[in-house]
Amino acid sequence: MVGPTHRRRDFHKGPSLGWVYWILLGVVGLGLSGCASGPDGTTAWRWPWSTAPERIPGVVPPHERMAHLKELAKNAAGAGVKRQGIAQQLAEEFRAEDDPLLRAQLVRTLAAYPCRESADALRAALEDPVSDVRIAACKAWGERAKQGDPEAATLLGQRIASDADTEVRLAATRALGQTRDPAALAGLGIALDDQDPALQRRAVLALRETSGNTELGYDVGKWRQYVQARAPRAEGTAELARRPEGAL
Repeated sequence: MVGPTHRRRDFHKGPSLGWVYWILLGVVGLGLSGCASGPDGTTAWRWPWSTAPERIPGVVPPHERMAHLKELAKNAAGAGVKRQGIAQQLAEEFRAEDDPLLRAQLVRTLAAYPCRESADALRAALEDPVSDVRIAACKAWGERAKQGDPEAATLLGQRIASDADTEVRLAATRALGQTRDPAALAGLGIALDDQDPALQRRAVLALRETSGNTELGYDVGKWRQYVQARAPRAEGTAELARRPEGAL
C-alpha cells in the first residue's frame, strides 16, 4: 500500500503544465498586440513595440502610386473616352516627377495610352538622365511602332546612334525589331556598324524578324550589304554611330 507521502512524491514526478499555460498566454497576447491594419485594409503583423508609418495628409506613398499606375496600364483598353484625359494627366505627372522609379513606371503606363497626349512625354523620356527611364521609353516607342506610328523608327534610330549606354541602345534595337517599318532599316544599320558585338547580334536578330529573311544567317557583313542596298543612310550617320566614348 502506497502512503500519502509516496503519492505526493509520485505526483511531483509528473510534468507541471503551469509554465506552459503562461508561455502560451504570453505568445497569444504578443501576437494580438502586434496586429495592425495594412495599407490595403488587410491585417498585417508587426512587433508591438514598433510604430506604424505615419501618413502625411494629401501625400500618396510611392508604393501606392506604383500600384495605381500599374492598374491604369492594365485597364487602358477599357478606358474608352477617358483615355486622352488619363494620358494627359500621366504626361503632366511624368514632367513633375523626381523619383526615377516612378518616372519609369509612368513611361510604361503611358505606353498603354498611344495617343497624341502621351507622345511629348515619351519623347522627353528618351532624353531622361536615368538609363532605366530611357530603356522604358524605347520599349514604349517600340509598341507605338507596332501600331504604325511613323515617328517611332526615327526616334529609336537616333537613340541607337547617340546614347552612350549599351543597355539603352540594345533596348532601342530590340524595339525596332518589333516593326516592319522600312524606316527601321536605317537605325538597325547603325547598330550593325557599332563596335559592340552584342549590339551587332541584336541588330541581326531584329533584321531577321523585320525582313523575314533567314538566308543570310547571322553574318553581320551580309546584313550590312542588305541594309545598304535598301536603306542608304544620310551622310554623317556612320560617324555618329562611331561616337566618342561617353557621348549621350
